Amino acid sequence: MKIFITGSTGFVGRYIANELCKEHYLYLPVRNFDKAQRVLKCKKNIELIPFLEDMTPYLKRIKPDIVINLLGILIEDRKKGITFEKVHFDYTKNLVDGSKEFQIKHFIQMSALGADENSKSRYFQTKGKAEKYLISSGLKYTIFRPSIILGKEQKLFEDFKKFAKFTPVFLAPSDAKVQPVNIYDVRDCFVKAVEKTPEEIFELCGDKIISFKELFKFALSYINRKRLVIGVPKRFFYFLSAIPNPFINREQYYMMVKDNVCSGKYRGVKDILGEIRNPFNF
Repeated sequence: MKIFITGSTGFVGRYIANELCKEHYLYLPVRNFDKAQRVLKCKKNIELIPFLEDMTPYLKRIKPDIVINLLGILIEDRKKGITFEKVHFDYTKNLVDGSKEFQIKHFIQMSALGADENSKSRYFQTKGKAEKYLISSGLKYTIFRPSIILGKEQKLFEDFKKFAKFTPVFLAPSDAKVQPVNIYDVRDCFVKAVEKTPEEIFELCGDKIISFKELFKFALSYINRKRLVIGVPKRFFYFLSAIPNPFINREQYYMMVKDNVCSGKYRGVKDILGEIRNPFNF
């Protein structure tokens, strides 16, 4: 089967690509070929191609069976034109339009738990907008909404290594909840979607709901740094985000206002895989 994957060298993408290339032929648009050759283990069944903002020419030439869209950012860089609207919606729209034009059989979308056009968070707004556009396209689709994904390459760990050099204390929103999911569960859910093509939305969470204070303690333990973690109300970060060069910006505050836990309205990891891995064991 021919599979076209965007975002294949990212944290999640490399796991999915490294698994799918065992049985399928992958076309991977990338910006950094050196990074791709470093993180992608398969040396066959993949074709690296230069990233384009509009992938239509590739879809026309390749005519893949499946498109997997993993493009996403957590922080904007407006000076470079990298915005939530552009990455989450515009790129998705171009992919969806091209997939529809060339009759792609199945479109698999990485969204986010909390995706909602009415959210105060522009991250969640644009994720929700992309979902809506895909659903209305008429394409066969699968949408995954993960909570925070834990794995060796999780950016949180690298960020904490940097912060730990400068501070003996970490502040954490103790009244904000999260339901982390194991990177291998996310990977395997995408693989199953390729095999079965379910047309629905899935929420991907682990089996433990924890506070951000507990998450921060785990992250520090994982990187082997002993630091004091103090829990404070999440409202505190609203005021903190207003100061120049804040530890947390206003967008990040809006992202944590609503607990990042599965709603129970949609099927999840256990329904797809039959079991749930320990999210803290990877």
